Amino acid sequence: MTDWYTPLVISLLVSIIVLMLDKLGKGVVLREIIALHTCFVCLVMPVIGYAFFDRSNKMARAFVKFMQVPDLTYFGFALPAIAGFTLILCWPIDTSTYSDNGAFLQRTVARAKEILKRKSLIGVYLLAIGTAMFWISKFLPDALQFAFLLFFFAAFAGFLYVFYQTEFRFRRIILIFFGAFIILTALNSGMFTIVAYMSLTLFSFFFLGKKTPFWRKLSLLVLGIFALLLIQSVKPTYRAMTWKQDYEGSNVALFGGLLADKLSEGNWFTPDAFFLIYVRTNQGFNVSMVMRRFPERVPYDGGSTLLINVASSLVPRLFWPDKPEAGGKYNMQYYTGITLRGWSTNVGPLGEAYGSFGVAGGIIYMCFLALFIRWAYSLVFKRAVNTPLLVFWIPVLFYQVTYAAETDTLQVFNSLVKSAFFIWLLYRQWPHWFGIEKKQFYIPLLNDPKETPLTQPLTE
Repeated sequence: MTDWYTPLVISLLVSIIVLMLDKLGKGVVLREIIALHTCFVCLVMPVIGYAFFDRSNKMARAFVKFMQVPDLTYFGFALPAIAGFTLILCWPIDTSTYSDNGAFLQRTVARAKEILKRKSLIGVYLLAIGTAMFWISKFLPDALQFAFLLFFFAAFAGFLYVFYQTEFRFRRIILIFFGAFIILTALNSGMFTIVAYMSLTLFSFFFLGKKTPFWRKLSLLVLGIFALLLIQSVKPTYRAMTWKQDYEGSNVALFGGLLADKLSEGNWFTPDAFFLIYVRTNQGFNVSMVMRRFPERVPYDGGSTLLINVASSLVPRLFWPDKPEAGGKYNMQYYTGITLRGWSTNVGPLGEAYGSFGVAGGIIYMCFLALFIRWAYSLVFKRAVNTPLLVFWIPVLFYQVTYAAETDTLQVFNSLVKSAFFIWLLYRQWPHWFGIEKKQFYIPLLNDPKETPLTQPLTE
């Protein structure tokens, strides 16, 4: 219909931002954040790549980071695919019994807060257990680490438990302590994914029920994006000094110094200064490598690889020892022909969609992926009608889905299936963590006709 791809990308980006900021304070904006991240790394950064970092740019040419297919070819697939993904993912969830915004959500949160008043220490227990499991997981084999890390992720549900206990005496101290622990852990490891994307997942919970002016929400969003880009720009240098150069000083001081140096440079908007951020955030480059390879060199596989990945997320490794692992090594080799050594990246669901089905089929696949995420997300609010505290477990369920555009379909299914099963096990074993009392039995008084049957459960 048109090849005005840059204006259309900008229009889609602005639409998502307005949608997200308008909903902020009224509901949970997790789906909108997933859409914003996908649009940014798969559409906005490629626009910048075609405009500034083409073959004529010396740095893009030296590091071979220019887009690998013409812009009409790339956006002819990526734009309708991401637009369809966004439309279906962000379509309102507003039924007669549950919703992720408005009065339904407000009542759910209010009921959750009432439960937490009676169970003030559950959040503290979750934070303590999660912190302890994080340290224990470091000494375990890889096969067991993820199971223990799920307890660590559960600590963020505990964080929200404590956050919403406004009358809890030690609330601020506990929240500050846990926040500092997360930041120090990220600095010591050089891995900032948990800080960046878990913050995005928790973002809307801090504004629920508050009337914040649109300009202030926009300012906070711009500040947050600026902070994330700033971290991305200094992260390679920080990792090089702490991982490879045996740096022995304070990691906090080092990271703070690198941030101060970057801010003092004052040349953020020159192409050379922005190149490193562009490389770190342009997921479209990997997708363009897939489009260069398929179908000219390798025929579309009709989704056979994707089917194996989805099946592997449902079958435990105990019964399928050599099943595929989440991560980019195999995908990069299969979809782009590139062998990774010493670093990690991935083609994302968008690259998998094109390599499997081509343009039309890839667009349809992205729509179905959005439909699955939306279904899983809506299921939480449906269950929260009877179990209000379940809303605070959304970060545990969807943390790894937030940045799915940079990973693969396997991680989307794998993280959702394993996290859901983990939460179900906790619910079965410790229902009081979710505000549910175990059934209690008592002997009725024989002379009291008002007594209920012997097996009557005590509920809230």
